[in-house]
Amino acid sequence: MALSLEKLGTGMAIAAEGVDLNAPLAPEESGALRRALLDNLVLCIRGQSLEPAAYLAAMRGFGRPAAQTRSDSRHPAIAEIMILSSEDRDERGDGKRLVVGAHWHSDDSYKRVPCSLTMLYGVEIPSSGGDTQFTNMYAAYEDLPAATQARIADLRVVHKYDSPRKGTRIATLRPEEAAELPDAVHPLVRTHPETGRKALYMNPNRMAGVVGWERAESDALLDALIAHATEERYQYRHRWRRGDIVIWDNRCTMHKANADYPEGERRLMHRIIVEGTVPV
Repeated sequence: MALSLEKLGTGMAIAAEGVDLNAPLAPEESGALRRALLDNLVLCIRGQSLEPAAYLAAMRGFGRPAAQTRSDSRHPAIAEIMILSSEDRDERGDGKRLVVGAHWHSDDSYKRVPCSLTMLYGVEIPSSGGDTQFTNMYAAYEDLPAATQARIADLRVVHKYDSPRKGTRIATLRPEEAAELPDAVHPLVRTHPETGRKALYMNPNRMAGVVGWERAESDALLDALIAHATEERYQYRHRWRRGDIVIWDNRCTMHKANADYPEGERRLMHRIIVEGTVPV
């Protein structure tokens, strides 16, 4: 079967079928997938059955895999793969259930050099629920009034792993891991290094505040922009199938996980992230 592409959402997301990532892709296939991701922000490659080593090898075609922050969540054989499971607990904290990514966010924004892409492989999928939602940060920026665009053009925001504004519980890090994550400062409006387009660059769970602004003023602006960027008109909701590999661009999207699957059913994902560049 030849590679085929089909749009998933009205404003973003596309599905690819007809490729088996256990074998090297032809150059034209690899190029088509890369273009589909850049043009649609979210790419789902359907129907895969991959061992961890094959998964990692296939994802190298999109960039250089980056190290995962939490060593406790790493795959025992392949450190570049993070295991996300419905059975996750905050083992170094209170031991309670942990739903990683339950609040809108952009992966790794708390790092000075955040990852560019995230890949998530659906190894085990519940019978219902467990969707991942995405929002288009290009469109959210472009729809802002010109006066607002001008007001925020040069603003910079402090991002940190444990932000006072966080909306959900986060995993407790090892002390040495936390020590390697000093606060990061990023532009509120980011220019994509490959497309040249501008997007809001936000992470509600990691942003602490606008540099140089009082907390109340900063919170009011960030809250208003978050509410705008997460309006339903900008969203795509991915309903998982087993064997899906969903790849998204953190430089122009936010996403969130939903833990609304039936009690007792397992959701197991393998995550890989790709190195990025300093946001500008």
